[in-house]
Amino acid sequence: MENRQSLAIGAWRGVSFAVAQIDALAAEDDLLVVGMLEKDLAGAHRGGAEAVDHALHGTLSRLREGGIFTGGFGETLMLTRPAAPIHAATLMLIGMGTSLRAKPEAVGNLTGLAMRSALRIGAASVGCLLGWSELDLPEALVAPSAAAMMRGALAAIDAHDAEAFPMRWTFDIRNGAAAQTTAALRETLMAWR
Repeated sequence: MENRQSLAIGAWRGVSFAVAQIDALAAEDDLLVVGMLEKDLAGAHRGGAEAVDHALHGTLSRLREGGIFTGGFGETLMLTRPAAPIHAATLMLIGMGTSLRAKPEAVGNLTGLAMRSALRIGAASVGCLLGWSELDLPEALVAPSAAAMMRGALAAIDAHDAEAFPMRWTFDIRNGAAAQTTAALRETLMAWR
């Protein structure tokens, strides 16, 4: 594993949750989940999709332009063994549509989609760079968005038919509001019980 400092926030049915500042290229997770907007908005990207696109020499931009993966809401693309310098075993791109700025529950739905995929493929470690790492959220939406993400992940775990297996899920907190995000994730997890 890469040396990222993570903070454990709790566990649910075999899944341990943590927060960290995730480097999309250096992360050595089994699954790295990266959100991608439908349109490339000038100055909006500061997260995983931009770093991955740059590392892959514009491949994500070309996929969008060619209509192969447009970033439409809920659209997914899995890349197994992505090219260097990406270190994750599998890269999952999730379309975030045109904007999630005022839609906390939408980012929760996408997180649930990512968790279902992680459970299905048996990922032991997951880095989740969804939502606000790609967007500038108003401060008032940081906690509701984080809470929605945790609810989406927990609902997917509860709906999973098979026996739970150990998984380490790390939420990215490079949103400028790490303490607020961490608190909302932790509080939502504790309230779920």
